[in-house]
Amino acid sequence: MVGASAEDTTLTDPMRDLFDEAGYLRRNPGLMEAIQAGVVASGWDHYDKHGRREGRLPNDVDPDFYLAAYPIIATDLGRPPQRGDAAAHFIHLGRARGYLPQVAAPRPGDPGAVASPFGGGWTDRADALDLIQNRFDLGRITDKQAERLRSWVRDGYVVLDLGTAHDRVDAAALALEQMFSGVMPGALFRCSALGGEAIEWVPELTPKPAVVLDAHYLSRAVRSLILAAPVARFLTELFDSPLRIGASEGALRPIGVPPQQDSALSGHSSQRLFAGVWAGLDDPPAGEGLYVYPGSHRLPDFCYGHRYKSVEEARRMAEGGLEAEAARHAEALLTAIRRGGLVRTPLAPQHGSVVVWHPDLIHETAEVTGLATRRAIRAWVCPRFVTPLSAERVRAKLRFQDGHVFGSAVYPDREPLD
Repeated sequence: MVGASAEDTTLTDPMRDLFDEAGYLRRNPGLMEAIQAGVVASGWDHYDKHGRREGRLPNDVDPDFYLAAYPIIATDLGRPPQRGDAAAHFIHLGRARGYLPQVAAPRPGDPGAVASPFGGGWTDRADALDLIQNRFDLGRITDKQAERLRSWVRDGYVVLDLGTAHDRVDAAALALEQMFSGVMPGALFRCSALGGEAIEWVPELTPKPAVVLDAHYLSRAVRSLILAAPVARFLTELFDSPLRIGASEGALRPIGVPPQQDSALSGHSSQRLFAGVWAGLDDPPAGEGLYVYPGSHRLPDFCYGHRYKSVEEARRMAEGGLEAEAARHAEALLTAIRRGGLVRTPLAPQHGSVVVWHPDLIHETAEVTGLATRRAIRAWVCPRFVTPLSAERVRAKLRFQDGHVFGSAVYPDREPLD
């Protein structure tokens, strides 16, 4: 892991609202030597295991200084602030603005910067909540849009209702049924029960958990669902750019996958600037299908070969031992879930709803048993100027629809189907 900090390791403990790693180390300077020696993992680790029991303060905020220096806090709170408001305000807003917790504290060079060395979008900045409020105050976004963006920053995902675009779900579902009926020559599928490699349709594939690759390229109806107005509006606001559909999968019965992060498996030229999109085409029973771990997008980065964000980038740079690295990543995710107290949250995207999630959000999919269908479309969407790493290996033309672009490394020599 790189970029680890105590702010990221435990996301559900109520004391997270009051803990500041830098301030705790300033109050307890001897801890730095213990951290460097590997005796203590971090300031938070010490506070969680010992400090709180010993009565140590979780930060070094001076309420009198803080409230006097920054009167704008009253505007943020919508009321006159109290001394007890100072620390929480510093943790959630002031720190990213460059406010000082106390008069002698050093000021960071770029307090609002994205924490990850692999970059990210404007919503990944430490001051993202202020940026959202600014857009709302300037009339650029509605209150509903602002709340969705805050949910994205806080939880790492949002659920969107397609509203008047519900009819696009049925058209996409029909196209998916056609793909799994074998009426689209050349369509490629992946099915773990049949070896896991890309294969053309065979009758025994349909009743098994399987996906059709780049379903968006095989059907305008699928593209139209991914680019439905509520989804496109949210993503263009997120990226400040027209969109690019880089890849997609369609499933009658989704393949079960363990906890994973898209950023590790689906590489892009800007490594944290894309989103996963999941459109439910059926009404599954509550709690079936998709699970997420809210807040897990703020965990420290896992690096393949201690340098690369995605396995695809590690492979491009001829990094060896990727099977072992994949196992190490899986174990790291399980450890982060366990240590961080992350809550496994079931999502059952209904007919006409779409889930959009951050590339670092930990999520998993339950495999459908029996012959019941749980039709779904999954896509990876990025800003128009970002390139999926697959496009660097396989040259494919860019196509246009509704002001956005799409392509396919799976079918580079094939015209898209309408």
